[in-house]
Amino acid sequence: MGLRNSEIIICKNIKLDKDYKNVLSYTESEMLTLCRTNAVAIATDYSFIRKEKGYIKTSFSYNDALKCNYMAFQNKDYSNKWFFAFIDDVEYVSDGTCTIRYTVDEFSTWYDYWYTEPCLVLREHVASDNIGEHTYPENLEHGPYIVNSYQELGGFEVENCKVVIGVTWLPSNTPNLPSTQYYGGTFSGVYYMAFDYINAKKFVLALDGLGRGDAIVAAFMAPSSLCVGQDYEADITSKQNDGMGSTTTVTYHIIWRLIPNNLGGIMILNDQTIPMNNNLNTYTPKNNKLYTFPYNYLLITNNAGGNAEFHYEDFINNLPIFNIIGTLSPGCSIKLYPENYKKIADGEGTYPGFNDGLVGAKFPICSWQNDSFTNWMTQQSVNTLFAKVGAVAKIASIFGNIATGGLGATDKDYAGLFNQQASYLSEKYEHALTSPQSSGSINGGDVTFARNEQNFGIYKMSIKSEYARKLDEYFNKFGYQVNEIKSPNVTGRPYWNFVQIGSYENIGYPTNTIMSVPAGSMEKINSIYRSGVTIWHDHTNLGNYNLDNSIPNT
Repeated sequence: MGLRNSEIIICKNIKLDKDYKNVLSYTESEMLTLCRTNAVAIATDYSFIRKEKGYIKTSFSYNDALKCNYMAFQNKDYSNKWFFAFIDDVEYVSDGTCTIRYTVDEFSTWYDYWYTEPCLVLREHVASDNIGEHTYPENLEHGPYIVNSYQELGGFEVENCKVVIGVTWLPSNTPNLPSTQYYGGTFSGVYYMAFDYINAKKFVLALDGLGRGDAIVAAFMAPSSLCVGQDYEADITSKQNDGMGSTTTVTYHIIWRLIPNNLGGIMILNDQTIPMNNNLNTYTPKNNKLYTFPYNYLLITNNAGGNAEFHYEDFINNLPIFNIIGTLSPGCSIKLYPENYKKIADGEGTYPGFNDGLVGAKFPICSWQNDSFTNWMTQQSVNTLFAKVGAVAKIASIFGNIATGGLGATDKDYAGLFNQQASYLSEKYEHALTSPQSSGSINGGDVTFARNEQNFGIYKMSIKSEYARKLDEYFNKFGYQVNEIKSPNVTGRPYWNFVQIGSYENIGYPTNTIMSVPAGSMEKINSIYRSGVTIWHDHTNLGNYNLDNSIPNT
């Protein structure tokens, strides 16, 4: 009988650790090749080696044994199975004899003797990483937000606005119109005429001289894009008080635009795309989860207290598309809304994403010498800051100053845009899970108009590059939080895969029909995966996280 044919290989420079934080996806034959390649000494004349004993007296020299940290052994007279073990300690016995104490490497010994089963996977390196594919919360600190870029949408600058006057009387050269009008589908008993500032002043003066001042029943600012109609011009002659008790005849050459019936809203801006930045505060991530919320998103403001968050991954192809629609009325209702939002393609419903939009700031209501309308509008609270802010008075009193011949000047001031968003820079993800679509008051429109900030502001927000880099390194090493019942990805990346399963989960069961994995060994393997383990696919590169471990062919 071959009682002394058991083989032992002691080897050095094996990078595995007894805590099983790093393991190899090597089959038994691959592990044996690794051990033979790094062997210091080999002996083939041992009696049966009991793996559970934990030590063996060998004929290896003490000097050779001290060089080694790993071993492999086989009892070939009884089984072809190789066992792999960590060398824990070496004890000198005598010249040519030493005792090696060891712990069996359960993972490498039984690696290809079991198969994975679906279980609760907490973290792993995912097999596919398209932008928007993985959004499950990580509960990791991402730091403050920073503005990557800013742009404006709307075209509502003061120079692009008109003075709209609602009248019950029209100049004689105006075409006959129905006695009732519908603007934005809303009944109106007046006609809307749009002017620039100078012609608006002259029109009010002319009507006052004709004794028709009461024909004006509304006056407000509106963007030119809502003032759609035919342009006209005419000479209107009227009498004016010279301030000295006498009257003079004055002829005003006036240019205006007559706005006809408009039953629906007017599309101000259509299919405006906002492409995603290709980096986060100059840092380009390797892991595409960082291109999604809460690390990267759009913040849109009406610059009057209303804000909305939009997530790139909620748009088809991760490409935000927005429309702006409006109706002509005192204050002008303006709304920005997304298209193809939350994966609803355009045409699959009326105005996809309309309820997720943002209402624009109100445009100022104007006053003139006959102030009964101003009193009424004040009661309706269209301008809540009308009497409080001096800048508003400049706009609101354009017509109130006509007695002295002065026009209210509008200052342009572009400062302060970023200060309005200061509170957003320190938002935590936990406070934004509901992705609020609007908040605050929109009745600050007068101040916004006075500062020439009536447009919608588009902020491309992201975390700072410092945090993006740290999170990217973390994802690169430990994958994503997935919390999904699935077969874990123990392979699939070029150099390493990290896997962690639930605390009470079992990752697999024996598969080899000849030899079954002992229950104790299988429990150890399950516990390794429960704690989280990095599975390396190449011993030479084990521990080298500087390698490109991205998904192949992506």
